[in-house]
Amino acid sequence: MNNKYFQLIQVIVTSLAFYYLYNFFRNEVNSSEINLQIGTNSLLIIVLLFLANSFHSYGWADLYSKENEFDYKHTYLFAMKSHIGKYSFVKFGNFFIRLSQNYEQTEKKKFFTSAVIEQSILVLFGMSFGLFSVLHVNSPISIIFLVVVLNFILMYLLRKLINKKTEKLIEIKNFRFYIATAFFQFSSLSIYFNELDFEEYLYFAGIYLFSSAISIIVSIIPAGLGVKESIFLYVSNGIFNSIYFINILIQIRILFIVADILSYLYSVILLKSKN
Repeated sequence: MNNKYFQLIQVIVTSLAFYYLYNFFRNEVNSSEINLQIGTNSLLIIVLLFLANSFHSYGWADLYSKENEFDYKHTYLFAMKSHIGKYSFVKFGNFFIRLSQNYEQTEKKKFFTSAVIEQSILVLFGMSFGLFSVLHVNSPISIIFLVVVLNFILMYLLRKLINKKTEKLIEIKNFRFYIATAFFQFSSLSIYFNELDFEEYLYFAGIYLFSSAISIIVSIIPAGLGVKESIFLYVSNGIFNSIYFINILIQIRILFIVADILSYLYSVILLKSKN
């Protein structure tokens, strides 16, 4: 019953997000101003996003393969392959691709425990970073410090909870790959914003990561397409609603998709050669 209520909430939130996005583009955006042309730094951004996917996949391999005694590299490649699963209409389709690695040999409870841990890490980081940005913590150093401190506290509590429930030993070092993931995503966004000072960029990145975290939870649309963007526009409350930022949101989404496709192709090629 609780799951049905949660699914209903997801449907309502997703519907409201698209309604908001529709009204925003109808009233605020002239279609002739939409620019889908990718900038000259696109290749560098794609490389950084590919590296973010790679560290994300290493995080999964580090978290999961040791516990299940699976081949580390094989687990990493399946995680890289799974990035394309975000675009399926199956919720968390990326995890179904990972599960197919060794379906018969996989202990499903351990698998889903690892999946919950990973999603919790990503959501906690995005929400905490965005929270301090949205609250207008003035000093960029203060934001970074507060995010790091809060996440280590939350990670410690999460570790205690998981270890108590499953007897699974979660080490703080398991999170280093996810920190690297956030760093490369953060760096890829920064390339677009040479016109902003660091505080303005930090605020933009904070809201973007916050929107990403929320869309993971509430969206029923593959990869949160449109939902993440509508949350961003709503939370920014007019600050980043100019056509300049609208075009950047669209272009960033395109580059994320390209990086995910490249991650998939890379893994498929290496898995075939490995076999």
